[in-house]
Amino acid sequence: MERKVFCASGPSDVYRAVSTSLGRERFWATSAPESGGVISFVLADGRAGECRIEEAVPHELYRLGYFGRTLTFTLAAGETGGTELTLSSDDPDDGAEVVSLLLRLKASVDFGVDLRNHDETRTASYADS
Repeated sequence: MERKVFCASGPSDVYRAVSTSLGRERFWATSAPESGGVISFVLADGRAGECRIEEAVPHELYRLGYFGRTLTFTLAAGETGGTELTLSSDDPDDGAEVVSLLLRLKASVDFGVDLRNHDETRTASYADS
């Protein structure tokens, strides 16, 4: 499954958000340090785990094994600036989490806003089921 969003920010800014510890901690994880090609994620909902970076092409592609599935961020420069961002998951049930992650990423890179609710009793998705 895949979802797309347009970011007004350029590919280098979007790539930095997903590929660095500081970037991930601004919209995605409570902490996400990286060492030796492995990200140690701690998420607000309590999940924690080691996630291996499978492929990283600066400003174009970032793929990682993520809690039993593969997430792929594909970035392309927009025709008039900005970034066409596609996030795909090999888990067909990831729709809500993928949309939530894309919205949080866009808010962070384009507006400097953290959309997470920082409430451990709620999920990170905007439409809880």
